Amino acid sequence: MTTRANIVVIGGGLAGMSAALEALHQTRNAVGVSVALLEKEARTGGNSAKASSGINGVLTRTQKAQGVADSVKAFARDTERSGHGRSNETLVHKLTEDSTAAVTWLQKEFGLDLDVLAQLGGHSAPRTHRRPEVGGKPQPVGWGIVSALAERLGAFARDGSGRFRLETGARVTQLLKASDGGVAGAEYETANGARHRVQADVVVLATGGFAGEGARPGFLRQFAPQLAGLASTNGAFATGDGLRLASALGAALVDMDQVQVHPTGFVAAADPANPTKFLAAEALRGEGGILLDAQGARFVDELDTRDRVTAAIFHHCATPDTCARHNSTTSGQGPSAAAFLVLPQTAADRFGLGSLGFYAKMGLVSRADGVDDLAAALRVDAKVLRKTLDAYDTARSTSGQSDAYGKSVFPEAVSAAEAYFWGVVTPVTHYCMGGLRFDVRTRVLRAADGAPIRGLLAAGEVTGGLHGANRLAGNSLLECVVYGREAGRQASMEVEAL
Repeated sequence: MTTRANIVVIGGGLAGMSAALEALHQTRNAVGVSVALLEKEARTGGNSAKASSGINGVLTRTQKAQGVADSVKAFARDTERSGHGRSNETLVHKLTEDSTAAVTWLQKEFGLDLDVLAQLGGHSAPRTHRRPEVGGKPQPVGWGIVSALAERLGAFARDGSGRFRLETGARVTQLLKASDGGVAGAEYETANGARHRVQADVVVLATGGFAGEGARPGFLRQFAPQLAGLASTNGAFATGDGLRLASALGAALVDMDQVQVHPTGFVAAADPANPTKFLAAEALRGEGGILLDAQGARFVDELDTRDRVTAAIFHHCATPDTCARHNSTTSGQGPSAAAFLVLPQTAADRFGLGSLGFYAKMGLVSRADGVDDLAAALRVDAKVLRKTLDAYDTARSTSGQSDAYGKSVFPEAVSAAEAYFWGVVTPVTHYCMGGLRFDVRTRVLRAADGAPIRGLLAAGEVTGGLHGANRLAGNSLLECVVYGREAGRQASMEVEAL
């Protein structure tokens, strides 16, 4: 069966939904213009729904209300520093410049209470926004955002105007090529095996990355073979579909070997070898959590960039004597490198006891009453643990100076807490910095000559070049909103120009 839509968005995560909503907004007065969104899974959300640390933004109403001094320049500097000089500065500038509008759009247009701020690893100021707990219950930031956008899209799909349609269980198998080498639509399969074609003026790719491939043959094995088989936070659906679709039309790829390994994926006591890990949110460390090896010693600045914290865990926590484990886990079970993540009561309060309670129900976090109880739970020498915690607080009391690991921001004291919350964490594949080469207008560029492929746009993790060698925490959700909306605007303008 063949249908038609002026704009087709492939992928129903935050980038795809942002693109669809912006396209609908921009064409609200245009007669006969329609938008279709194709999602291969049974529901929208993708990996965006799992995001737990927050979305970055500067000069927002939340920062202003809390008296935070920040700037676009500082945010851009942090982003480029995290990317180790490989980030495209033009793309970074748009990301950071548009961050205010992105967060404001979510707050005003969708009523999202992005009222909690944290200063995460690699940031020079508190600028990562998440949602507060309500009645002791967590409000996961990624889930909240994608749910709000999905609800709005659902209303468009039901309004009877024919302007928008959403099709889930629709796996795109190829892009339709126009006679001039541009894109003319897409072919897809539905769950019952039926094949369909949708003709389009513009196609937006928002299909995500490929960090969910695991040990299966694919991009991960081709470009970052050392990471193939490593546990991941990604769903198994993250297999680089959009990269294959666009590459078949000659699209350029960039930074494909740059795959982010997040330092902290929770190791479940009941299933330590499970290849899919639940992310231990960056905010756990941003609010005051510390990392310890199996001897009870610190070994890294917990607020350093993700790649450096990951490298430190692999270096310091990868021997039988230093690899952290649950009491029920013996040597050889679970990951080969792991650390203890420990939060004192005050840090737990800041992060949210409701969220920690959720982790506890999943068997990922436990509570200890005081230092001695914590030492027994971690199976470490209580004297060593006390020395570690005391040294941390001593460094914290020395204003303006860094400790032995280079840490200069100490959110909370740790040595005399009434209670501690702890878990075992291990590095996990998390995000692909590489992807389709694109420009600031979200146009996908051709490998042969660097020119845009007519009618093909992209946004979100499917693209590459923005984050360089390492994505800064909190920039993923932001990227999806900023460049997703930009793709929606560009698609609308291209349709209008026809």
